[in-house]
Amino acid sequence: MAGEQTVRLAYVLLRDTHILDGEERKHVTVAHPGAMRTLTDVDAEWPYATETTDTRPRRASDDLAERLGVALGTMLQHATVECLEPGGKSAMLVLSWWKGQRRTYVSYAAELGVARLSEEHAHALGLLVDAMAYRVVRTRLDAHGATVETADLILPMDRWTIRL
Repeated sequence: MAGEQTVRLAYVLLRDTHILDGEERKHVTVAHPGAMRTLTDVDAEWPYATETTDTRPRRASDDLAERLGVALGTMLQHATVECLEPGGKSAMLVLSWWKGQRRTYVSYAAELGVARLSEEHAHALGLLVDAMAYRVVRTRLDAHGATVETADLILPMDRWTIRL
């Protein structure tokens, strides 16, 4: 029946967009929006579980070369860390880059902006590709004010407010 197929498709789409919770042929409920979090310290340790999903070195793009004060194309160390809610849902992504070994830092600076999510980041956060998210650029500095690491904190706008 066409009507039955339409209902099944609607359930799939509503589950995929997190409007409905539940699995096929089991109890389905209307999802409630997750708790809103407020970011007040961009350098604080995440209090729940994290998962490092990528550690492949990268060549410095124009943006990263400028942020780290290195030549374009310099090989950088990289880590993508997925910060998880207590229930296992992704809360935010932290993408970090640095040259050589990680060094000690004494301070940091942060800049808030917004960015469209790439396919990879959207899937990790359970959002649509090209959705807008907060992007906090964190720069860690040594005692002399030199940049030792830079990071992008990617925070879904539907789950976060920012107070810096």
